[in-house]
Amino acid sequence: MIISIDTEKASDKVQHPFMIKTLTKVGIEGTYLNIIKAFYDKLTANLILNGEKLKAFPLKSGTRQGCPLSPLLFTIVLEVLATKKRNKRHPNRKRRGKTVTACR
Repeated sequence: MIISIDTEKASDKVQHPFMIKTLTKVGIEGTYLNIIKAFYDKLTANLILNGEKLKAFPLKSGTRQGCPLSPLLFTIVLEVLATKKRNKRHPNRKRRGKTVTACR
C-alpha cells in the first residue's frame, strides 16, 4: 500500500510533547534526547506589527524552521504514526509464511 501525504504544512502541526514522547518510544534517550528537549523547551515567538514588537508567546507545536534536525524529527514522528495506522488496519499479517501479531 502506498500512502501519499501533503506535508507542506504538516511539520507545523507536530506537537512538541508528542514528538518527545515519540522519540523516547523509538529509543532516543540520554544526551541526544536532552539536546532535542532543550531546542523545544520554552520555545517562544515574537511578532512585529507596524514596527512595534508585540509580547512573546509560547510555541507548542511545529518543528524549527531552518534547523537541519527538523526533517529527521518530522520523519520519525510520521513513520511512527504510519506504522500505528498500518497495524490498526491489519493487526495480523503474514510475513514469510508466518502470522505476525501487531504489538501495541
